[in-house]
Amino acid sequence: MRDEPSGTRRFRAPRSRFSLVRLIAYVVLAVLVLSGLALITGWRPSIPNPFEERTIDRSSPAVLRSLEDLSEYHAGSAHMEVVVDLEDDSRWIPSALRGERTLFVGVGSIDAVVDFGALGDNAVSVSEDRRSVTITLPAPTLSDPNLDLDRSYVVARQRGALDRIGGLFGGQGNDSELYRTAAGKIAEAAQVDGQVLELARTNTTAMLRGLLGALGFTDVTVNYAPDPR
Repeated sequence: MRDEPSGTRRFRAPRSRFSLVRLIAYVVLAVLVLSGLALITGWRPSIPNPFEERTIDRSSPAVLRSLEDLSEYHAGSAHMEVVVDLEDDSRWIPSALRGERTLFVGVGSIDAVVDFGALGDNAVSVSEDRRSVTITLPAPTLSDPNLDLDRSYVVARQRGALDRIGGLFGGQGNDSELYRTAAGKIAEAAQVDGQVLELARTNTTAMLRGLLGALGFTDVTVNYAPDPR
């Protein structure tokens, strides 16, 4: 062995003082500090749920296709509810095997409108002293029904065995017929009832009297053409 020169000292690296016990103590201290902070301030750590589902909207923006002038005055609106009971079956096959019956509640609205764009040249008659005016309007008509899909719902749906098996292999039911039937029944009920059409006459007359009264007319008469029904 090689002798070291006299008077020379060997320098060794100091041993690490960081032990496992000290590490555990630091962790416990950190937990206690965080717990005390949460207790005093009411703070709670937010841990995201890795299994939480989310919806990503990758739809393209709406594109303007056309513009249309509107000359209709929506003078009344009726909110209606109808129960649709539709059954599709085969003539020679029992309903237990082939067929579908759906009970659907349709909720929607329909407006009564007056078309000012259809006024003729003789629709407005003004007196010589410009105090009286007579207006003849077309009869109010019904707009297309607007079905509220958020409030409409299927109550029950019964399917035959063959239809249920077909659904397992990708066959999807189409509820568009339910929507069309519900909308048609809403329009039919509003037409037969007639209250929303009468409301349109009342509101339109009040609107024109207020508007023309502000222009100085003291006598405003509003007539309507016969109902085409």
